[in-house]
Amino acid sequence: MTKLFYDHLIIIEEITEVLVTHQLTKRECEEILELVDRAMHSEILNTIFKHLPKAHHEMFLIHFHAAPHDKKILEFLKEKSPVDIEKEILKTANSVKKKVIKEIKLAKS
Repeated sequence: MTKLFYDHLIIIEEITEVLVTHQLTKRECEEILELVDRAMHSEILNTIFKHLPKAHHEMFLIHFHAAPHDKKILEFLKEKSPVDIEKEILKTANSVKKKVIKEIKLAKS
């Protein structure tokens, strides 16, 4: 999993704890966590594009493509977004996490 500028906002240990309750191989857990990572990334990008004015989309993509881990990207988003983008990213991440945990628990039943 690639390091991203918003990783410090995302805590997936809760998902890992739920996965441990299933009898899954290490490989299966890794595959599920990879899927969760992709879903989380997609939803977070949707949130960013939803709140970032279109005039700044291209610049965001240029920065993100060049250095996806760079914390300055978050500074850029905070400066250009009319909302508290950090809060919106966190809200999205928590929503995805909640849905994933629910699905994992349902799969156990």
